[in-house]
Amino acid sequence: MPGVLAACAQLPAERAPAPAPPATPVAPTASAPLPEAIARYRRQADAARQAGDLALTATNLQIAVLLAPDDATSRRELAAVRTAIAGEVRNRLAAGNAAMSAGDLDHAYHSMLRVLALDPGQEEAAKTLREIDRRRLTRIQAGRAARVRNAEAAAPKVTSHAPVASVDAVDGYDLEQALEIFGAGDTTGGLRDLRAYVGANPGNRAERQRIGTIVAERARELENRGAKEQALGLYEQASLLRGDGNGPWTARMAPLKKSLSQEYFEKGSRVFRTDLTQAIRLLETSVRYDPGNTQASIKLREARTVREKFDKIK
Repeated sequence: MPGVLAACAQLPAERAPAPAPPATPVAPTASAPLPEAIARYRRQADAARQAGDLALTATNLQIAVLLAPDDATSRRELAAVRTAIAGEVRNRLAAGNAAMSAGDLDHAYHSMLRVLALDPGQEEAAKTLREIDRRRLTRIQAGRAARVRNAEAAAPKVTSHAPVASVDAVDGYDLEQALEIFGAGDTTGGLRDLRAYVGANPGNRAERQRIGTIVAERARELENRGAKEQALGLYEQASLLRGDGNGPWTARMAPLKKSLSQEYFEKGSRVFRTDLTQAIRLLETSVRYDPGNTQASIKLREARTVREKFDKIK
């Protein structure tokens, strides 16, 4: 394959040197001549720059440089964007670390997420995010222990004639803790505990509907922010936790799947001529989200056929 295989990957801010020009230039096609393709990536870079997305700007400029290694303008602009990314990473790291020192976990969390959006390989930011998760879990566990102690202190002394707490009461307490964990941002831990509660109380329709609604509300927040895949996953969890498939959010799932399928089809089509392996993965994901996406199915068959021919040549 041509040497632009890594073109669509996120580009680290400072560490990645400008890649060497490909041994064989990408051949223009009738549908997309090389100058037209270069101009398109430069336009996309300009649009991303205006939107404030430095990482996407760098990605598009990198592709333009790979397609036209002698283009001094693209190389100069790419170097400038990388410098800007490096500066932004430093500023965000400093802000996140300052927030951590002040105990402001939310501010630190968002700062470190921004760092990783600019530089996915930034180890310090990833380490800080793990520490934030650990501190949040510690706070939740400490709060749970405090409530247990308060409840025990306030409860009347149990005698031989006093009623024993019902299983429903204990399960209800566990449910509130699971919802608190979920609401605090520990989605994985919260869902795990919510599934455990539903498994122990499959017939409690009222609580299962309540759980499904809360999880679906989080999914809707993610959908509104453009995080379609995470939103779809939570909608599916909400339906499973509710158990009857009648949640009002179920109508959102089919359009989301079709939208994601189309997005993956378009991504796969864009890299078809430069990274066949990546194109196949993207197209497979497209078909998985929407098996009825005829365009994606045809393109996937075409990609697999081309790969088979390459394998035979090798």
